[in-house]
Amino acid sequence: MFLSLPHTARAAGFAMYEFSARGNALGGAMVARKASPSSIAFNPALITQLKGTQMAAGMTLVDPSATVEVKGQETVSAKKNYWAIPHAYATRQVNDALYYGVGVFSRFGLGNEYSKDWFGKDQLYYVGIQSLSVNPVMGLKLTDKLSVAFGIEAMWFDYEQKNIVEAGAGGRLDGRVNGESIGYGINLGIHYQPVEWLALGASWRSGIKQHLKGTGYFSGSGPLFSNWGDTDARGSVNLPDMLFLGVCVMPTDRLSIEAGAVRTGWTSYDKLVIDYNNPSVATTDKTTEWKDVWRFNVGVEYALNEMLDLRAGYVYDNSPLNENYLDFLVPANDRHLFSGGVGIHQGPWTLDLSYTYLLIKERTGSVTTTMGGENRVRFKDGDAHLVGMTLGYRF
Repeated sequence: MFLSLPHTARAAGFAMYEFSARGNALGGAMVARKASPSSIAFNPALITQLKGTQMAAGMTLVDPSATVEVKGQETVSAKKNYWAIPHAYATRQVNDALYYGVGVFSRFGLGNEYSKDWFGKDQLYYVGIQSLSVNPVMGLKLTDKLSVAFGIEAMWFDYEQKNIVEAGAGGRLDGRVNGESIGYGINLGIHYQPVEWLALGASWRSGIKQHLKGTGYFSGSGPLFSNWGDTDARGSVNLPDMLFLGVCVMPTDRLSIEAGAVRTGWTSYDKLVIDYNNPSVATTDKTTEWKDVWRFNVGVEYALNEMLDLRAGYVYDNSPLNENYLDFLVPANDRHLFSGGVGIHQGPWTLDLSYTYLLIKERTGSVTTTMGGENRVRFKDGDAHLVGMTLGYRF
């Protein structure tokens, strides 16, 4: 019920990193390089580079697709859906040493949908998640070369899942469960530029535990499900901590190249337990045992002239899934992301545009369904197109 889930072709686990169009174009290599308002999400220590007051807002549109092939049963593609990931930022310089800002962005979510009569409907035919973080930060410029930052993150989390279980003479159950919560965490950042041509950056976001409360809506028939009615429900999920690292080299005033990595601590998500107030409704206790993973990226930015920046990036994103506990909730694998974009500057205005092609590697494994036992499943043809836009203004 309360697991944040992406579309099958979207993200490693269910994390998202689309914090700005510039960040998308550079493959997320935004931890050590020249700052923008979206540095609040990538590395808040960078906001000490931003003079005056600066603002930016936009979104990333996602067009994903994937196919699930159940051996001896059927091959089905996820329904066509488009998803929007919003972001907004504002920063303010107080004096030469003190800076603050606030960011609004999403770090977990999206969704997945199949037809109501597909083979895996007893696990789910629809799952959707919305999350939104509000993150005020404060940055301190300790020296001309060293800056640090601290922030508090408040994350709203909303989840919905639908499934259908058919048990022959045992009856049929139509279920829908949703819930929401607000959880809190902290984030830290550091940026160090020992020489003009080299900069180092790191930031960390703590794990956030969400204690969700919601409702289960059940319409059941037959001896197995006749007592399953609507009921209050509760559950929890431990969202992982994230460590961002980056090294940026600037061979010339116009060219910057950053290589970096993101470690996501998915071992915090070891199981999913859902309890219901109605004793007739069985408690869900699902083992996941995901592993910690690394996401590696590189981004190149070139200032063609005073008005136009050219950008390109690449990401290799590892999947945290445990081969022993695969299911239809997150039928994903390792990913390649290829991206590009431009930054347009005119007076106080900036416009960043990006395009990313995400390619997901094929995966084969065994999935156990509620009524159908263990089945051999192949997840294939997974990809996504992501288009981003961010509009900025400085005072």
